[in-house]
Formats: sequence, C-alpha cells, structure tokens
Amino acid sequence: MKLTKTDFKKYLICPESFWLEKKKPEEFTGGEITDFFKKLIQDGYDVENKVQEMFPSGVFLDDVDDDILVKKTQDELVKKGTIFQATFKSDRGLFLKADVFKFNDESGKWDLYEVKSSSEIKTDLMHNHIKDIAFQKMTLEECGVEIGNCYITHLNRDYVRQGELDLSKLFIFEEVSKRIEEVSEEVKYQVDSALELLKKDDLKITSCNCLYQSAGQRCDCFAQFNPQVPEYSTAHILRGKKLRELIDDNIYDPKDIPEDFALTEPQKIKVQLQKIGRPMIDVSSIRETLEKLEYPLYFLDYETLLKPIPLLDGYNPNSQILFQYSLHVMREKDTPLEEVEHYEYLANDLESSTKGLVKSLSENIGPRGSVLVWYEPFEKTRNIELGKLHPEYEKFFLNVNDRVYDLMKIFKKDYLMPEFKGSASIKKVLPVLVPELSYKELEVQDGTMAMSAWEEMLNTKDKERFEELRKALLKYCELDTWAMVKIFEVINKL
Repeated sequence: MKLTKTDFKKYLICPESFWLEKKKPEEFTGGEITDFFKKLIQDGYDVENKVQEMFPSGVFLDDVDDDILVKKTQDELVKKGTIFQATFKSDRGLFLKADVFKFNDESGKWDLYEVKSSSEIKTDLMHNHIKDIAFQKMTLEECGVEIGNCYITHLNRDYVRQGELDLSKLFIFEEVSKRIEEVSEEVKYQVDSALELLKKDDLKITSCNCLYQSAGQRCDCFAQFNPQVPEYSTAHILRGKKLRELIDDNIYDPKDIPEDFALTEPQKIKVQLQKIGRPMIDVSSIRETLEKLEYPLYFLDYETLLKPIPLLDGYNPNSQILFQYSLHVMREKDTPLEEVEHYEYLANDLESSTKGLVKSLSENIGPRGSVLVWYEPFEKTRNIELGKLHPEYEKFFLNVNDRVYDLMKIFKKDYLMPEFKGSASIKKVLPVLVPELSYKELEVQDGTMAMSAWEEMLNTKDKERFEELRKALLKYCELDTWAMVKIFEVINKL
C-alpha cells in the first residue's frame, strides 16, 4: 500500500484516523470535502500554474495511471531538464508527485521545489511544510535520485501588484535544505511508524491523541473515536498543559471542572455558564452600551473574494477583494422594523468592484451615527484598504472606522448563554435569539459560498444563471445585516 505525502500529513495529525481511512475506508466517517477545502485546492493549482511559468522549458507530466507517470518520469530524468509533477514510488511504497523538479547543471544533482499558496512557511500540526518536503526528499533518495537543494516556494506578502504580474517579485524561493536536515531523523522515524501501522489489518481504536488537542486541531474521526467527549467540551475552553491535566482525570465536560482548578477570568465565566445552565445577562452594562450609540444606526456587512494571486492593482497576495455590501439603516431610536431602510451593492465585474462600491457606500452612510458590525477587525481592515485604494475616500472610511461598534462584544461579555457553546459568532447567536431566521434555505449560506457564487457570476455566459447568482448573493448578504437588526431588537428590549 503506497504512502503519499498527503497520507503522511494525515498520519502526523492522527495515526488512528490515518489508519482507518487507508485500511477500512467504509468505516471512515470523516473527510468531508467542504466548499472552503475545494477553494483551497483550486487556489493551490492557480499558484502552481504561475510558478510553472517561471520555468518555461518545464515538461508537465499527466496521466490517470500512476505507474505510467512513474515510467514517463524515468524517461524525462535522462534528459536532465525541468519536470512538473515528476512521479516516484519507492520499493517500500513511498509515493510523491513533485511540484517542480529541476536538474542543476552546476551541482549535477536534482533540485526540489515545493509550491505553497501561503505567504510563509508553516510548521504547525495541521500544515508542517518542512516535514512535507522532508518526506519528499526521503522518497526521492530511496528511489536512487541524488538531491541537491530543496526549496519551498511561497508568496511574497509584501508584493503589491501594479500592472502585469511580476512573478520574480510575487514569489519567494526559500532554500530549506538545512531545516530538512534538522527534522530528517524525526521524519524517518515517523515514516517508518506509518508504514508499520499500515501493515496491521486490525487495530483496536478506543481513543486517539487528538483528545489532548484543542477543538480546532482534532482529526476527522474524533467523535467516532471519542464518544465520551461531549460536543462542547473542555477542549473548547482550555489547551496545552491544563487541558491535559483534565483529560488525564477523565474530565471532558466543562461542568465537571473542579471549582479550585486554575482558570483565567474568561475561562471561569465559560465554565460557570455551563454549570448554572442558564443565561448570564448584564442588563445595566448592555443599557450603558446602547446609550452610547448615536443614531442613525448603520448595520453593515461586507462580502469579499480571497485569492492568493492578486487579481487587481494595489492588492497583495492573499488579500481580499471587496465586491458586495449590505446596509440596514435605523434612523431613530425605536424605529419600527418595517421602517428600517435597506441599501446594497454588488459588483457585476472584477475591474469596477470596489470603485462602484465605495461610491455607493459613501452615498448611503451619512457623516454621523454609529456603524454596527459583527467582528470589527474584518470591516475596519477592509475600510483601511479601501481608503488606500481610493484616496479620495480615505477620510470617509477613517470617519466610518471611528464610529464602528462591534455587536459581537456584547455577546462576548454581557449576554452569555449556554447554547452559544462559548462562541460569540453570529452563526451561533442568531439561531438562539432569532430562530425564525435561517440561512439553510438560501442558495448561498456562508462567506465561502459567496466567494464561489461571485466567481461563477463573473465567468458565466448564461444570462439567466448570472441573474440567479446575483439574486442569491443579494439575499444572503441582506440576511447578514437583517440578522444584526433583529438581534439588536432583542437586546434593545432588555
């Protein structure tokens, strides 16, 4: 059974989940390919294609049969050129397709390039780029190929597009051979362990090491392997040494954390909330907050397209193109909901996306009044970027940022409910406070789907489909700000 570099990354995250997926896929409950994951895959292809342009003599190998690809690779190796997707399989099953494999005439060895769509080299549990390329180097050496330098190619976060893409400035080729040497023994041990695990036809899985990881770093099969852990657990509140202490004492539910266990103040509140099982609402603090808001109130939400390769002038890699906004306006205190005004903008093309948006927004947000958002760092950052892209509107966006109030703050501090599961996300708050509002019936249900819908809208030649997507995007973004209005109504009634 072959071990690919993707398999190896999965092994590093969770050996048990890796084994189940490889040996008993019919019992594997994880691995759902989300829209966001699909987007990441496509983004990766886009970045690889641009890197390939920097090697004009490169030969791309493609075939559905891996054995044929291995044969084609051997045929190309004798030519000592540049190969895209050079494919190798060692005698014991290590398998890889190299992004860029180039013969170095000076050293007489092959240089290996791993392409990443990030703006840095990552070494965290979920994305260990160094171990990734170390696995590749090991595979190549087992196949009898002499390796020279190893590079991780990633995007240059400081590059700003002006006109045609300058690929020599867009990408950074970081030589990592020494860093590979530092982890080579560890990677060899981990590869050997993964192969030994694959030899087992049966494995009794009663738990997995993800038990000690924070909630965001669990494997796909965590619930399957750890049925004793509730959906909202101690791992959502703690991490590291403190989490390990609780797990070793078989404490998984926040309600079971001892009263004398050392916690920070925010952690104490989250635990207390689960123990008492009822809302903790500071009405006086909320009233004080609401009294500071200035009317008219502007409920604002943006939608953006995130792309690794900057598509427009003035953008960096992995920056966000703002293409849509929704704005609900409450002119006076206690304005009936049916009198709340709504304004919106959705770009019909890429080139004029922000130009039309900033003009529309400046016409609909007046010089006074509080601007209400959910998670202010996002909107404020977009406003700063818009001010730089359109200097004639810079004062307008600085003024807007001075008037922003983040509704999320109330649900982080003053309005807490056990049902929120420790989160202040609008996706957690809305179903509890305003259950009649839902995204489930919409064609576009979240930000990732909005990105995909807008890209499809820009590229489709079907006018009917264009209008369908446009209506779906407008409906989704409008619900985002209407949800804020309805939530505001609930807290205002306090």
